[in-house]
This record gives sequence, structure tokens and C-alpha cells, in this order.
Amino acid sequence: MALEGNLRDLSIADLIQLVDLSKKTGATHIQALQGDESVEGYLYFRDGRITGATLGNLEPLEAALTFFTFHEGQFRFYEQTPPPPTITSSNEMIIMEGIDRQDRWAEIEKYVPNTNVVLRLVQNPDTGSRDINLAADEWRVLTMINGKNSVALIAERTGLGWFRSCEIVVNLLRNGLIEKKEVNLAESLFPQFEEMARGALGNSASVLLSEAYRRVGIEPTANNATNEQVHAAISAFEESIRLLVGRPNAGQLADKLRERAVRILGSR
Repeated sequence: MALEGNLRDLSIADLIQLVDLSKKTGATHIQALQGDESVEGYLYFRDGRITGATLGNLEPLEAALTFFTFHEGQFRFYEQTPPPPTITSSNEMIIMEGIDRQDRWAEIEKYVPNTNVVLRLVQNPDTGSRDINLAADEWRVLTMINGKNSVALIAERTGLGWFRSCEIVVNLLRNGLIEKKEVNLAESLFPQFEEMARGALGNSASVLLSEAYRRVGIEPTANNATNEQVHAAISAFEESIRLLVGRPNAGQLADKLRERAVRILGSR
């Protein structure tokens, strides 16, 4: 019986313990969403023990611990010969550190709900009489904050990974050195809607989206749409495409648009 499923139903910790118990050798492929980006990586095992992990450009142990921050995502275990070991920590230690990171990530998400958040420098930060001393990693992140770069882009370009980058961002926010930039829907959400809809409907997507916006009073080139209007536009769009693609396909596309809207709107 294949070992596969969703991390929503079987956590990384439980998955590791299950592989350990069965003494399996192979690789677990994990695919999840980090912000708007689909990411995938592998967790390698030999006789049930973790021997390595890959995820983007992260170091092996950092990659393994980052998997613990994924709320959901597809996984599948493949029986195969793993590459040479790159992780020497025990499963127990990785699980313990991973659960701790999971808890810290939940706190981070209160400040940075998703990695699409764009930040800018505070022009005249009020630090009072406090001395703020930044470490080298914090300076690396601070120099990348310009009102344009998302947290995801900062994490990629600094090479610090999502967790460490977000941890630094939270610290800078708490110290009043940076602030969140207001989300511009005309620049962020609506172009993504168009791209997603065009992938499913072709060139007719633009016309159908424009009509849905018109019906709920949204001007897509402006930045004054409310969250309620955005979700109403998605419902109007779903209704208009049912005859074209069928009710199930229309519902699936609308659900994807809603998920994207929640990620983007959650940062404003």
C-alpha cells in the first residue's frame, strides 16, 4: 500500500514516525504552497532514519525543519536508494526542533500572514532611548526592504530561507524600523486573477472578468475594492462561466481564485 496523502491529515512528525516504525528506505516527495509559489522537496530515509532533505536552496537540515511549517501539501513516499547522507541528527531531535519551529511559525504568521507581504522602511522610526543593534543577517534583510520586494523574494535573494527571513521581519516590525505596505490590488491580485483565468478559458477570460468586476462595482485599475467586493466578483465570474466549462470546472477555478484572494487580502 502506497504511503501518500496530505499533510493536513498526516503531519510531518507523524509521517516521520510512520516511516521510522516501518524501517522504510526511500524518499518522500512533498509539494506545498509557500505564499503564491508552489514548492517541492524531498525527505530522504534509510531504514526509517532521516538522512537528508532538499527544498530550494536551503541547507539539508533547514529544509527538513521547514517542512514542519507547511499546514498542508501533498506527499508520496517512493522506495528507492537515497543519496549519500547529509543529515546526522536523529529523528527525535528533528521532530522536537520541528515542532518548536511549528509553534514559532504560528506566532510569525500573526505578523506576516503570507510571504506576499511587501514591506517598506519607516521614514522616522521612533526607537525612544533604545539602542537597536542589528546582526549581519538582519542587515541583509533590511537592505532588501524597499516597498517593492515581497518577503518571499527577500527570502530567496538573501538565501536565509522563509523561516529565518520571516523571523527577522517580525523583529524589525516590532522594533518599528519597517512597516507593511498597503496591498495594491491593481498591481497584485487582479493581474493574477487574469493569468489564472486565461489559463483555463483563453482570451475570453479578460472579458468575463471585466463583466464580473462591473457587476459588483469594481474598477480593476483602481485600488479601492473591498474584500467583500472581491469575493462577490469571484462569485459573479463563477456564475458566468458555468455554461462554458460546466459547474464542476467553474467551481474549481473559482475556489482557486478565492484561495489566491485570501492570501493577498490577508496581508492588508
